[in-house]
Amino acid sequence: MKKIQSTTVVLTILMMAIGYFAYTARNDYFSVIPMLLLAVPAYFALLKTNVWNGLLFIVILSCYATAIEALSIQTSFPYGAFEYNAQLGYKLFDLVPWTVSFGWVPLVIGSFAISCWIFKKRSLQFFGGVFLLVFSDLIIDPGAVLMNFWTWTHPGLYYSIPFSNYLGWVLSSIIGGMVLFAIIPKHDILQLPFYSTYTLALGNAFWIGVTFNAAYWIPFSAGVLLQILILFFINKSIDLKRK
Repeated sequence: MKKIQSTTVVLTILMMAIGYFAYTARNDYFSVIPMLLLAVPAYFALLKTNVWNGLLFIVILSCYATAIEALSIQTSFPYGAFEYNAQLGYKLFDLVPWTVSFGWVPLVIGSFAISCWIFKKRSLQFFGGVFLLVFSDLIIDPGAVLMNFWTWTHPGLYYSIPFSNYLGWVLSSIIGGMVLFAIIPKHDILQLPFYSTYTLALGNAFWIGVTFNAAYWIPFSAGVLLQILILFFINKSIDLKRK
């Protein structure tokens, strides 16, 4: 088990380094392949725990993620007015890159897995997952704008991110949690293996590297705090399953 924990730390440092250099090279080269590979741990963990319900969850939430992003691009609800750039691949309906769901759905899995490890009460598990998911965007969105993934029409005060974006994330996080809790039995969520959080952990480490290079100190600090929390509960989950 110590080997697993050490590997997790090494992967975290590696992803931070990749994020650091990805920001430097952002206008010259970016591939969606690492983004797709990062989704694998969360998807695999969920499907291994409950294959049919897990597949249903992934399909439903992927469709939701694409639809809600398209709605916001068209109407500014719920996230605000923005437009995707070319980095994330072909745009479905000329609006939303086909890769978008691979970035968000695994974060839902990881955030609610951690919350269910922390809390025993169902209500606390739910709101804890919502909080972690929204908190993760404090580093994701500034980093994504730095990487030119998308552009806000009306920039806000927080590193150009409008407040409406976070209200939208609250709404989507609540919906994501409701879908997860409705489809995946409580016992199965508790049984998710430690690597169900790897997409969240390694993605967050990537954004730590990006924001550190750009001297975005508030998102960087938020990312470090989140990473410490994730690593602590990954270790705790491993220790509990060992017992």
